[in-house]
Amino acid sequence: MDHHIHLSIVLPALIGMLLIVPAAANAATETQGPPRGHMKVSGVVTQGAGALAVKTPNGSTFQLNPTVSRRHGHEPFKEGDEVTVLLDENNTVIDMHLKGQEGTHRFVTGKLVYVGKMKKEIKLATPEGEKVFPMERLEIKTGGIEEGALVTAEVNEAGTVVDLHRAKSDGDTR
Repeated sequence: MDHHIHLSIVLPALIGMLLIVPAAANAATETQGPPRGHMKVSGVVTQGAGALAVKTPNGSTFQLNPTVSRRHGHEPFKEGDEVTVLLDENNTVIDMHLKGQEGTHRFVTGKLVYVGKMKKEIKLATPEGEKVFPMERLEIKTGGIEEGALVTAEVNEAGTVVDLHRAKSDGDTR
């Protein structure tokens, strides 16, 4: 009889551990894949009003910045180049590549240690230790996110944070 009582307590606890531990581990690790709300669009680089832009087949245009291209590790685009642009949920260009050379972003989740005010960088406390990443721009959604909050940083192939969100509490890091 004691054996059955012991199993009725241990078995549900064991099953619970098997379900909870992978979700918790996933919440604080690096993942791959496109985040919700982001969109990839293709287009052709055009010259207009002294600046380069990407014109998509539906007629939308998105400004390009040659300085950002260099920071992303590739040469600035030129008129006529076919490109793929990654837009965040506010339709802001956060990454761009020549068509067929799209980069792979990774997502790093951890507790926000600090966001540099003078230096464009962010520090996260992850299970693997503290990690510091340069930030693409200070306007990245850091306002309203307090130190110690669980966040997910989207890091491009050059190692730069291009987007930041509060991490979901259910282990969904995107």
